[in-house]
Amino acid sequence: MTSRAARAGRAAALLAAAGLACGGCSLLPRTAASSPASTSARPAATASPQPAAAATSLASLLPFPPARLVAAAVLAGRFTAAWDSWSWQQSPAAWLARLRPMAAASLHPALAQAAGDRGILAQRAAARQTAAATVTALAIRDLTPGSVTVTVTATQVITGSSGTSRTSAGWAVTLTPEGSGWLVWDIEPAGAGNS
Repeated sequence: MTSRAARAGRAAALLAAAGLACGGCSLLPRTAASSPASTSARPAATASPQPAAAATSLASLLPFPPARLVAAAVLAGRFTAAWDSWSWQQSPAAWLARLRPMAAASLHPALAQAAGDRGILAQRAAARQTAAATVTALAIRDLTPGSVTVTVTATQVITGSSGTSRTSAGWAVTLTPEGSGWLVWDIEPAGAGNS
């Protein structure tokens, strides 16, 4: 891969990680070549903005470095996969033990309530159900200086005494910075908001 192609790839990854969609926005530098009034032919090297320079200027507008945003998205995916994976043989405490290290303390009571729902636990035990979730897509939906909300699409395979089913669901996972890392502050169905 050429140096220019590598820079363009890094710029594309930065934009994807930041979740920025900037169609015609004024944050990108305008060049004479991008102006409708400019019709003269110019060499390609001078007619297009430098991807690395555009990515650097966009990165300076973000409240967190791109690598930290990628880390938030990865944690959102790990949390969602753990949230949506369970077994009728697993104790609520074991399910909670997987989630708590990734969650903010303010989320712990809601997690404990979800883990101990007797109706759901009885239904899972009666059908001998086990669920395994796999994350299939991640996208940053909202970004502020104090949080990032990541939309996570997960596929859940539920196996039980009556067979196997597969469903796909979208989750909005909001994370808050904690030291140099992140903690999950909230998880909601993606259509419910959480932005």
